Amino acid sequence: MRQVLSVISLLLAAVLAGSALAGFQADQLLREDEPIRQIAGELPQQEGFSELVSETLLDQMESELPGGLANLLGDRADSAVDSIVASMLENEEIDAAWDETLQGTRVDYAAQLETMFDQGTTGQSSDLDLAVDLSPMAEAMTGPLREGLDSALGWLPFLDTASFEFLAPEVVVDIEATTGEGADPYTWALLAEVSRHWLVLAVLAGVMVAVGLLLGPGRSRWVALALGGLLGVGLGLGIALTVAAAEFGAVTDAATQSLVDHLEVQITAWAQPAWWVFSGAAGAAVVVGLLGSVAARSSRRVTSPRGLDR
Repeated sequence: MRQVLSVISLLLAAVLAGSALAGFQADQLLREDEPIRQIAGELPQQEGFSELVSETLLDQMESELPGGLANLLGDRADSAVDSIVASMLENEEIDAAWDETLQGTRVDYAAQLETMFDQGTTGQSSDLDLAVDLSPMAEAMTGPLREGLDSALGWLPFLDTASFEFLAPEVVVDIEATTGEGADPYTWALLAEVSRHWLVLAVLAGVMVAVGLLLGPGRSRWVALALGGLLGVGLGLGIALTVAAAEFGAVTDAATQSLVDHLEVQITAWAQPAWWVFSGAAGAAVVVGLLGSVAARSSRRVTSPRGLDR
């Protein structure tokens, strides 16, 4: 019976350790500044970003463009905005605005998951859609343009300079969740809530290791440790090669595809190393378990003849 409990304890320890690491990474993504900055902070410097932002801003501005100013800009509006956006993305203020967008999106999405956990969901995967507020980017990028227009055209008596505010619209882009149509939003909300308690899971994993080693009689404890380590290796490699190796799939737009490729590389670079380390630590546990088992068996062979002589 003690052998069975030892094996169960150490297998459970492997599962708890893997859950603790996954919870730690989820908690970092949702509640810390640096991970999302490391993953997506360099997007404004990537090819295709300016094109995507220009298109988004133009769509928004066209719906708010005053008639008089629309006639003034004419068909040159598209190319003007494209060039303005491309040049302004190199501004340090844009980096600060993009970071504000990232952190605001992170905080809002964490709050969105918490609300779903507390109040429930509709059951639709759309509950997990992500809203990205690009308003700080729009304001930072068009600030010099608005100031220039105010200076150049503000003297005209028939032109209200307040109308230039349309150049800094509130822009919120909804990104559809890629979790699949059958995904249960409440499950994701529950996982986000559990991730808060990753340290508790890590402590429980350590307790289970101690219990498993103490319960196992003789050589059995080392065999149980090796089995737990093997499960840990499987979990670590499985997650490292699947979840931690981000793949969002192909998109039709070339500009967006380059951004998706960049995000895939950055997410993998951030998430995967921890799982390699986890797999290595679990592999070390397998080696220790095997060595301990061999040593215990050898010790038993040495002491057995003495017991017979008595």
